[in-house]
Amino acid sequence: MSASTITLTEEPKAAEVFAFPQRPQDRLRIALHKLDEALRAQARATADFRSAMGELKSKVGGMQDGMVAYRDALDRTATEIDRAVKKAKELQETAQRMVPQG
Repeated sequence: MSASTITLTEEPKAAEVFAFPQRPQDRLRIALHKLDEALRAQARATADFRSAMGELKSKVGGMQDGMVAYRDALDRTATEIDRAVKKAKELQETAQRMVPQG
């Protein structure tokens, strides 16, 4: 097993201190700006979620189609097996009739 190392490419930044706005209208403006940013992020996340759900629906639909085709193939195979078993029994009966009764 090899040990992995982490290399920092940037120096850590010092903590930044922001002055709290003193005027109510400044605080409101900042709060509304942050709310607007959050709403945009939420809209992007919702759009991504809807897109993923649409893709999932498409994939599940494809799986359903595949399962129906698989079930149909199994049904056809079962029918062919039943037919082959019936023919094998008929051939066995024919062979038994052809064997001289000794």
